[in-house]
Amino acid sequence: MKTILIPIDFSDHSVSTYKYAVKIIGNESDAKLLLHHSYNDQVTVPDPGMNSGFDNESFLNMQLIEEFRKQAEIKMENLKNEVINFLDENKLNNIMVETSVTGGDPDWEILGLCNDIKPDLVVMGTQGTGKKEIFEGSTAKKIMNKANIPVIAVPEMEDEFGELKIMYACNNHKKDYAKIQLLSKLFENIPVVIFVVHFHFKDSKDSNLSLIDELRDSFQNSEVKKQINFILVDTFDKDDALEAIIKEYGINTIAFISHKTNIFKYLFSEGITKNDFFKQGLPMIALHE
Repeated sequence: MKTILIPIDFSDHSVSTYKYAVKIIGNESDAKLLLHHSYNDQVTVPDPGMNSGFDNESFLNMQLIEEFRKQAEIKMENLKNEVINFLDENKLNNIMVETSVTGGDPDWEILGLCNDIKPDLVVMGTQGTGKKEIFEGSTAKKIMNKANIPVIAVPEMEDEFGELKIMYACNNHKKDYAKIQLLSKLFENIPVVIFVVHFHFKDSKDSNLSLIDELRDSFQNSEVKKQINFILVDTFDKDDALEAIIKEYGINTIAFISHKTNIFKYLFSEGITKNDFFKQGLPMIALHE
């Protein structure tokens, strides 16, 4: 059974990420959605009107934290019912729903769950709409950087899409072959087309132009069932080239290998930065190094 962890902060967009998770599961195999929320249990509320100091402040803090917990559990129960109703309406009886509410730092709690239950995938929302750096300083960025499992960060999007069309950012990394296989496995139950793309800038010293051909040859006898296209782009203008590829092939998701030190360290070419992708407003899949 495939397990998808969905961190929730109860913002409207955060709540809607379960629909994306349901979409990529399909209806051909059993799966579990684990909805998780971490509430703040490190609150300090000094009250200068109380002479006894520490004890009274601690009591107030405990009351406030307990209220946070109760409110989180109520919201989570409501959300669980919403998800179950959504699954019933769409006749998706292959998906079960579980919830988790804990006190603590969201980053550490999410990473702890990743280590404890070892989900197949994390799907989480981001606060961006493509108009700013959606991962800058966010929990999504930290989880993408530190988790040992694939993480999909889903920005707020106006339109839903049909077939999943993934652009995998190939950058002459020795693990490209395995990550392309992983993408195929993650989305084995839904229609997916994978576009393996490498951008070559004519004014750069790129000694790996044979990369795409080598990868294509590697998949000739592979058991991977998904359609895979291999594209090498020669360009001077990164912005035009990136937008042209996305438009031409109807790309609706971008995948890349994350790295412990910098999740975008080897992304495409040094000529393309994370900002070039943020403004596209597309879901992004971080595959662990």
